[in-house]
Amino acid sequence: MKRPDSSARAPHRRPTDGFTLIEMLTVVAIIGILAAILVPTVAGAKQSANKARTRAQFSQWASAFEQFRQEYGSYPQLFPNGPQKLVNQGATTQQTGNHLFHDVLAGVRRDGTALVGAATGNPTPAIGQNLRRIRFVTFTDSDFVTQADVSASRATANQLNFIRDAFYNTSIAVVADTNLDGVINGRDSAGGFPPVTVAGGTTVIRPTTVVTTGTTGGTHAGVLFYCAPPGATTENDLLMSWR
Repeated sequence: MKRPDSSARAPHRRPTDGFTLIEMLTVVAIIGILAAILVPTVAGAKQSANKARTRAQFSQWASAFEQFRQEYGSYPQLFPNGPQKLVNQGATTQQTGNHLFHDVLAGVRRDGTALVGAATGNPTPAIGQNLRRIRFVTFTDSDFVTQADVSASRATANQLNFIRDAFYNTSIAVVADTNLDGVINGRDSAGGFPPVTVAGGTTVIRPTTVVTTGTTGGTHAGVLFYCAPPGATTENDLLMSWR
């Protein structure tokens, strides 16, 4: 029998431990397509989650307003003029300072100390409204702008210790049924409804049609909250507590 020639060389084979340029470009293209699909989806989910959290805040605060009315016979009286009806109107950046919205509902200062000072004024200070110092709502750290938020540029220094929504926006409107007629309209907000600034931007939006600014009809609610989430351009984009 003839033996095989041991000197014959095996055919040359291309190494299989690497990728060709075409293969690499194909992989990069696939990753790009997946990223284009997934990134907007993740961003949209985060936006939806923040909207849900903000609505939960509004619901909690509205419940506190109703409890306040049951206790004292009227809703908390905030600033009288429409453009001033904002959650952080008149607030200081110091936890020991005044924050009418917070102090009326919490019965204490933001640092937990007792309310002190005059009980009369326009608007009436918190100590003159919540006479029994009842805690109608418990605010948590996540409800406020912290120093960490300022350092991370999520908010500015002049917003420190302000109440915020889930978008780190401190421009939040609050309008109550001050005359207790069962609806909120122009009678409850002299000068119109307050404008709010879009989260992360400078655009200002003021509702003129989504709520009744006249003196007849209106929204059946004890208190309304609204803010402008990122990307809002018209009043129809406002995040509202009643719809």
